[in-house]
Amino acid sequence: MKISSKITRIQNGQKKHRRGLMNWKRNKFVLLYCCIVILLYCVGGCGYTAKTILPEGIKTVHVDMFKNSIDITKEVSAKDKYEVYRPNLEVDLRDAIVNRVFLDGNFKMADKDSADAVLEGRILEYRKDPLRYQNEVVQEYRISLVCDAKLINQKDHSILFEEENITGDATYFTTGALQKTETSALSDAMSDLARRIINKIVENW
Repeated sequence: MKISSKITRIQNGQKKHRRGLMNWKRNKFVLLYCCIVILLYCVGGCGYTAKTILPEGIKTVHVDMFKNSIDITKEVSAKDKYEVYRPNLEVDLRDAIVNRVFLDGNFKMADKDSADAVLEGRILEYRKDPLRYQNEVVQEYRISLVCDAKLINQKDHSILFEEENITGDATYFTTGALQKTETSALSDAMSDLARRIINKIVENW
């Protein structure tokens, strides 16, 4: 009888241990699930959206060709005496801005005669600054494109947005695994500039 009683107590103890272990695992899973939900909520709450309420009546926009006002005779530095000039900058920048308008979604594109607002501006600078050297040879450059931008209400010709010296930039390496052409880096800089212009217009409201 004593042996049987001991066996029963041992079995009961094992059952309690298993139940306790199962409860601990279940509670651990619930706690982990709650932590994941809270983390996802926090991450979602930190997100940013560019959506905003635009002025009433401003639904469509036309992007004019920006004027290329780069002064190629202006001295920049003893090492790089003149600002860089590339043909068709204004065409490529307009394309980048139009693409950004489509991506942003706050405006719809329209021709100039029917658009609610017209975006116009000037390209002021195209800079190519060395960032990193190796054995006196430039390994990395920064491309910078600077412009003024203005958004004009077609109805009353009022200025809805205006800002000077908006800069878009990109860096590129001349050698190695991250090597990139200047043309490719310029395309990245234009995309960055277009993003900044449209974001500033939207955030202005």
